[in-house]
Amino acid sequence: MQVIAERSNPVVIGAGGFVAGPVCRAGHKLGVPVALLNVDIIPGRANRLSARWADEIFMQFEESAAHLPRSRAKVHTVGCPLRSGFSHPAPDKAIANLGLDADKNVLLITGASSGSARINEAICRLLPQLEASADHWQIVHLTGLDNYKAVLDGYSGARISHKVLDYYDGMADLYAATDLVIGRSGAVSVAEYAVAGIPSICLPYPFHKDRHQYLNAGKLVEVGAGVIVDDVADAEDRVSRLWKELSR
Repeated sequence: MQVIAERSNPVVIGAGGFVAGPVCRAGHKLGVPVALLNVDIIPGRANRLSARWADEIFMQFEESAAHLPRSRAKVHTVGCPLRSGFSHPAPDKAIANLGLDADKNVLLITGASSGSARINEAICRLLPQLEASADHWQIVHLTGLDNYKAVLDGYSGARISHKVLDYYDGMADLYAATDLVIGRSGAVSVAEYAVAGIPSICLPYPFHKDRHQYLNAGKLVEVGAGVIVDDVADAEDRVSRLWKELSR
């Protein structure tokens, strides 16, 4: 949530955080224009609440409007705001920074900024199978801070080239150097995959009540840019499903 003031013309912008609701309501009562940003297909609780006070709503997906039936706001489908680096990525910079082989394809594993223990585990268990592609592929695995040591240990002795990191800031460059991504399907992640033009294997986070990551990933599936693998509870089943897609 932001309050932007330019001389005497403030605007309240709610981006879905839990603190946005009261501020959007206050802005509305004071006659300040209220705008919302909604990037998931299904709006979260704060945006559903704030929509009644909004003058304009900016959405990534046009389907989101159907989930805000009480809003009288003007709706704009504009996509998802991304950092400026996505307009001019430098894949060679990521290759150099990470010490990658420019002649090999890149498989990127990411659970977004916090990482995903379940995706990490599945990939570590699949390393023996992935080593068959070691002549042509290399792995960049972003683990999340809490999972770094366990994943690094999981790669011990792996014969496929790999770079294991807890976090990497230059994602626009890294995506541009990537040939296939395995990751979650939060709204920003899906937008980044799409803008970068990378085929994706999405494992939507399975515990959201509204399953919005499944719906986000479904937009990639619709245009042939991705597939969905269910992040099922049984680890063996999860690994089997993921390998089925990787080995196609």
